[in-house]
Amino acid sequence: MNSNEKETPVFSEIPEIILNSLPSGIIFCDTGCKIRFINRTYADYLGVTQEEVTGKPITDYIPGSRIQHVLDSGQPELGFKCSVGEGKEKKILIVNRIPVRGRDGLVVGVISQSLFGDIGELKDLSERLDLLEKKVISYREKIKSVLSPKYSLCDIRGDSPAIVHAKKLVENYGKTESPVLLLGATGTGKELFAHALHLESQRCKGPFVSINCAAIPQELFESELFGYAPGAFTGAQRDGKMGQMELADKGTLFLDEIGDMPLHAQVKLLRVLEEKIVYRLGCNTPKKVDFRLMAATNRDLKAMIQEGKFREELYYRLNTMTVNIPPLRERKEDIPVLARHFLDRLDRHSISCSEGATDMLMGYNWPGNVRELKNVIERAVSLCKGNIIDTTDLPPEVLSESSFEPASNEESIAISLPTLSGNEQKLIATALKKNNWNMAKTARTLGISRAALYEKTKKFRIERPSRTE
Repeated sequence: MNSNEKETPVFSEIPEIILNSLPSGIIFCDTGCKIRFINRTYADYLGVTQEEVTGKPITDYIPGSRIQHVLDSGQPELGFKCSVGEGKEKKILIVNRIPVRGRDGLVVGVISQSLFGDIGELKDLSERLDLLEKKVISYREKIKSVLSPKYSLCDIRGDSPAIVHAKKLVENYGKTESPVLLLGATGTGKELFAHALHLESQRCKGPFVSINCAAIPQELFESELFGYAPGAFTGAQRDGKMGQMELADKGTLFLDEIGDMPLHAQVKLLRVLEEKIVYRLGCNTPKKVDFRLMAATNRDLKAMIQEGKFREELYYRLNTMTVNIPPLRERKEDIPVLARHFLDRLDRHSISCSEGATDMLMGYNWPGNVRELKNVIERAVSLCKGNIIDTTDLPPEVLSESSFEPASNEESIAISLPTLSGNEQKLIATALKKNNWNMAKTARTLGISRAALYEKTKKFRIERPSRTE
């Protein structure tokens, strides 16, 4: 035999070799409390050799041993303190004492196992576990923060009939589990409505996962949505990746700009909605998922179906419940409320818009909708002098395209509406009818701002008669 080769131990020696290799101490005592086996670790704790203690009573080495107590009770003792050694060599161990039973169920001995070399090791482990627990709590809170909705119905500002109706739909749809499609032009606040709808739903305590379909390259879309197994493709993470669908389990998956979703991904999404299972790329093992789907778009999905750019089955799956979010030009009475809201969010509570600036804001058509109004207000705050935003603080496009014109002396009848009491409602209604419900012209005729006119029509519940065909 080569001198460098080691002889393989016979099978009967393997258990002893394993026990002697353990970092924790092991002692086996028979029913007479005599040591029949002690591993190398425990012998080192006691400062003895394995051979010299074998066959000796354990009380010769551990006077306070509770082996006899365990033999009598037949019950294990877990996590007990045990003192071994004397003087400077004394150690406090944490031990388990476990009765050993034979085939007939009778106790034939007791195993004493030291869990830690001394109490200091237990303290170190406790501190490490405490640190790990704090990290887990911290990571859990961060994940919860990222996957939590940021807006509620209270954050959707405005009292116009159109916005009130949309908010009511959100409340009603929150009671169901069906997919919801949010329709509206860019900047109308579709994502705001999605957050609010999640909070109104029965899944409000679950995750809210939002994906902008237009922001993900088509070649990466499936891996982002469905996830992938380790080594699924070149450049994939070594451990694989969980997809957004799995992340949304027990919560809501919001697909913003769904009109930009690739066709091949639409087919797979339909399958997930039908079967409630998802397959990661490169993996044949299904994973159960349970999420509510919300989607939003500013595109004409019906036209896209005709062009072959959107799956008809997916459209009808999404179109069960829809919320049409009105553009800002159709809810101009909400502009003063929204402007005030944005000022407050900027912590500029003392700043307000002048009457002229408010008229200009309400005369503009807002192609960028609420998002554009927010940007205009932020710009105006940085330019205004003092606490009043005036027309000179507004951007050129608002000033040039606003349909507002200052009232001429001939058009104004110089009436102060707050003093009209009972005739006020009749006067406003008459002026509106005379001017064919043109709010700007009526405001000039009455000599008041358009914002004031909107407030008066709301106060007196003056509504434009519905048109008949």
